Amino acid sequence: MRLRRSLNKVKRGLRRFASLSWLKRKRPGDVNALYSLLHQLTHDLDNAWSMPASQTREAFGYQWAKLPEGNYLLTDPWFKANVARILSEEELQIKPEWFPGKEVLDAGCGNGRWSYGLAQLGANVTAVDVNPTAVEATRKALEKIPVSQHLYVTSLEELFRHVPPKQFDLVLCWGVLHHCRSFTTSFREVCHRVKEGGILYLYLYGRESLPLSNDIELFKERVRFYLMPPEDKRRFLLNKAGGDERAIHNMHDYYAPLINRRFDFSDIQKALEDAGFQDVTRTIRHSELFIRAVKGDAAEYHRTWFLPAKTPPYWFEYH
Repeated sequence: MRLRRSLNKVKRGLRRFASLSWLKRKRPGDVNALYSLLHQLTHDLDNAWSMPASQTREAFGYQWAKLPEGNYLLTDPWFKANVARILSEEELQIKPEWFPGKEVLDAGCGNGRWSYGLAQLGANVTAVDVNPTAVEATRKALEKIPVSQHLYVTSLEELFRHVPPKQFDLVLCWGVLHHCRSFTTSFREVCHRVKEGGILYLYLYGRESLPLSNDIELFKERVRFYLMPPEDKRRFLLNKAGGDERAIHNMHDYYAPLINRRFDFSDIQKALEDAGFQDVTRTIRHSELFIRAVKGDAAEYHRTWFLPAKTPPYWFEYH
């Protein structure tokens, strides 16, 4: 109930902010400055200002419950048939022979697409997500694969509270950290879960993909989407998807969460090195950040396990 009141308070504040039509008419420069300030506060690394944890949780909760089908999900036959290869050859660039018996944490599993691929490769999977709906979908995705499985409902900020204190051969955090209320806390938690000699793999939104000025314009659209009645949101997403029903899920991912940070690779590289990681590599050469890092010496990986970089087109550019 307290979270609901907090969310409603934020919504009322954003609605008042977005309705300053007199200011838009008289001093549009001031409105842009206010949006820039709101964007900066909302995307603070340590505590996304005024954003209750429920905003991101509810945005993705709706997505997993109401929009479970889409491109590059397990409902996509091509993706489901190729996800293990994608993980091994394109994302992580590790030989598939490395995975059997490895202990892997899928930190922010969504509806289980990467957990499914890791299990197909023979890894023992621990999967966590802040949404019970997502965790249940992951459980169903894994139910027929004979590997060890442990699933937990928790935010990344509170891994230490809900997941037993073990470390993993691989921690995969794909498209999650940039949405967390506290990036700093969540980043520290996932780094801590990598054992010495283990691997951390991150996908993060890159600043190269979207200049800050464009990012702020997109943030305005996210605020407007947040305030729309539910019946208008689907029409908005379908329009953004060019009328493609299967792309609505992907558009929702783009517009629904208000916290969508973007990072420069050099900043993430330094943060990883400060956390004890070496060989910090962009496995996919793209304006977004696909990052693999080894905690400790990476020499054995290079001698035995790492694959050469894939060249374009990448899996998300196939169709």
